[in-house]
Amino acid sequence: MESIEQTGRNVEEAVGAALETLGVSREDVDVDVLAEESRGLLGILGHSAARVRVTLKRDPRQPEPPPPAPREAPAPTEEQSPEPELEPIPSIEPGERSALAEEALDILNQILDRMGLEATAEITEDDAESVSIDIHSDEDIGLLIGKHGQTLAALQLIVAMMANRGQPLESRRRVILDAEGYRARRDRTLEAMARSAAQRAKRSGRPVTLSSLTPRERRIIHVTLAEDSSVQTRSEGEDPDRSIIVTARRRTRE
Repeated sequence: MESIEQTGRNVEEAVGAALETLGVSREDVDVDVLAEESRGLLGILGHSAARVRVTLKRDPRQPEPPPPAPREAPAPTEEQSPEPELEPIPSIEPGERSALAEEALDILNQILDRMGLEATAEITEDDAESVSIDIHSDEDIGLLIGKHGQTLAALQLIVAMMANRGQPLESRRRVILDAEGYRARRDRTLEAMARSAAQRAKRSGRPVTLSSLTPRERRIIHVTLAEDSSVQTRSEGEDPDRSIIVTARRRTRE
């Protein structure tokens, strides 16, 4: 039976193009949808077309061809390995950019261009686990960072998802975006905030609440105060209003 694959802006368009190529009507074929159309993230990047496989139906008046005779599998020889070895993932040489890093940089530049932001991006780190990209701009970089870095975090998620699209799970890597060193400055602010909250909790004996924090920021608070055995931290509530409670530990009498 004759079968072809065809793409189009949507499933209907792909099927129509396949029918025209085969010179038949819809009733004469079976259609398998291999991939539906996708507008991509934010509707601006990553658009993918629909793809279908169209197969001519067998004419019931024609005899069905006999199945091919089964072939005997050749006996394995000593040179043949029963299970082929998996090729190792190539390591990244110093100074060499990986394909994923280049893809992430290209996606980011396209998004920045569509945002109308005059900015440049450069890869600052590219290893087997992550790709770090820093963004520089003479304009107001706050537009890109957003409140508490929320816009930058959302942009990071989009770039990471699109750059890792189609990659096997073991080959996917983190993509970390920064803007004019914002992350480092914010981390130092959070560490100071955590220590200040711990001191207030110990002086007053009452819990201190730190709110309006992203999951990454809460993790920094937890890690910073994990070294202080005189206080304990816990998270309460639901995102995006989840908070951290810093409490002084009670001293046990000997």
